[in-house]
Amino acid sequence: MVTPRSIAIVLLAYLLVASLIGCGKETEREEASSTEEFRIPDSLLAPLQGYKLTRDDYHPINGGVMENAEIVLHYPASAIARYVAVKTFGMARIGLRTVIERIGRPAAGKITLIGSKDLDEYKFLTRKEWWYYGVIQGDTIYFEPYDIMIKRGIAQMGITQRMAQMALGRISNDRLPLWMRESVASYLAGEGEIVTIQVEEFKRQNWDIDPSPETLERDLGTAEVRADTRIAFSAAFRMLEKLLETSSIEDVLRFARMLGTGDSLDDASREVFGCDYKTLIDRVRVDEDL
Repeated sequence: MVTPRSIAIVLLAYLLVASLIGCGKETEREEASSTEEFRIPDSLLAPLQGYKLTRDDYHPINGGVMENAEIVLHYPASAIARYVAVKTFGMARIGLRTVIERIGRPAAGKITLIGSKDLDEYKFLTRKEWWYYGVIQGDTIYFEPYDIMIKRGIAQMGITQRMAQMALGRISNDRLPLWMRESVASYLAGEGEIVTIQVEEFKRQNWDIDPSPETLERDLGTAEVRADTRIAFSAAFRMLEKLLETSSIEDVLRFARMLGTGDSLDDASREVFGCDYKTLIDRVRVDEDL
């Protein structure tokens, strides 16, 4: 017998089922929408086909990882970060080829690049400000956000420069003087013009732009004050330019390799440059334009 009570129960059950089905469809629509928002046009991801990736993972919170036989690149979570990471991976491949051809491999295994989410995260991870774009730690390089490097026009040079520093440290067993490591890396990365331009600001403000070798090494090592660090980079590059008036970049790399096999600074300098290291420093610090 059908009663009002049984009719009400059936009606409530129907409404409950319909509500659940509707929620399910709404969830499906939300998931589809989320997927659609993240999707990058295939034309922008086309370079991935040539990267020979062995890993290409993405997490909506933790970000993504692209990896091939030589490079592991981490990037933050967002659709635009994914696109920027594709461009950055291509730059890293170019930089790595340049470094391997000119110096050697930066690391025994894969080299890891980590792009920060923002400048606050970069400062937290490295204790460096925006103007110091990348910090080497072992086989890993921590960079400020990749998109900021690209906007500043320094991404290709910056990535190559840091990789070159790693390679120079490897062939010299970390014994190459810091001024030479920084300047040779900048030279091979094509960063020389930028280094020269950057110091003009402080030259106009009457800063001492010809620091002593001891001051230069200290400022390059700490990289805490923007003016001091920029001046040190410029002074180191001027020294390399002076050295290259009488020697070649291959000579400098031979000097680095001799240090790596145990030769002293003086012995390696005499063999390659024809004088002891102190005399070499005195020679390359002469700057008549100052």
